[in-house]
Amino acid sequence: MKRMLFSVFFDSFFTGFASFLVLFVLFAAAMPVTAAVGCALAGALLAAALCFYLLYGKREKNTLSAEETRKKENLLFYLGVKGGGALLFAKAFCAAGKTAAATRKGVYVKENDAYVYPVFSFDGVKKDDICRAYIVSGSKKAYVFAPDFAPEVRAFARAFGDKIALLDGNAVYRLFKQADMLPAEALREPAPTRKEKLRALLKPVFTRKRAPKYFFFGMAFLLFSFLVPYKLYYILFGTALTLFSLVCLFFSVPAAKNEGDVFGA
Repeated sequence: MKRMLFSVFFDSFFTGFASFLVLFVLFAAAMPVTAAVGCALAGALLAAALCFYLLYGKREKNTLSAEETRKKENLLFYLGVKGGGALLFAKAFCAAGKTAAATRKGVYVKENDAYVYPVFSFDGVKKDDICRAYIVSGSKKAYVFAPDFAPEVRAFARAFGDKIALLDGNAVYRLFKQADMLPAEALREPAPTRKEKLRALLKPVFTRKRAPKYFFFGMAFLLFSFLVPYKLYYILFGTALTLFSLVCLFFSVPAAKNEGDVFGA
């Protein structure tokens, strides 16, 4: 939650600052400097507040809190040790309000008329697991639950069309949370190092997705420096944002993608 707030505040600040500079240049051409500063500041505060409202609401819905992330990791570790377990998943679906039973073909879920195949090997999901789920499920749809899927496995599963659906750790966590079957803490909480703390703080700021934004604003500030009398501020912030875009390209870590609900709902 703290990292999400930092990211939202950072984006809101730059939105407000960029709005102030642009509005000041526009208003200064039509009114005295003092009035232009006041109007630009009011517009910048409004833009920053709107940015914060929109971004915070969006990211709060799509981001697991640090505590939930820890619980998800603990659940996936627990299922990995247990090897997934058809009986465990059948119990989870029943507790979540479904009619499910563990059979020789897999966990059959009546409401979806489909089979569920949990694959919780520490070696990851293989293409053979996808083939096995497709063959055993027969004419019915197969849902494969696993902590994660390699890109080549996802591409391979698409060859089977709608017959195979892949659901990752987020869907597993939602299922067991809804069933109130999250295991007790099984993993020790390691104390993060100073490097890990710094990386966690900067990760939401320097992502590849932000690089074009930083570059655009950086170039805009540098170009404005040729049009306004206060050149130093534009040059400093334009240079800083341009450097930020380069940092995003070379040092960013791709963010984990958040999948849909259980069974894609």
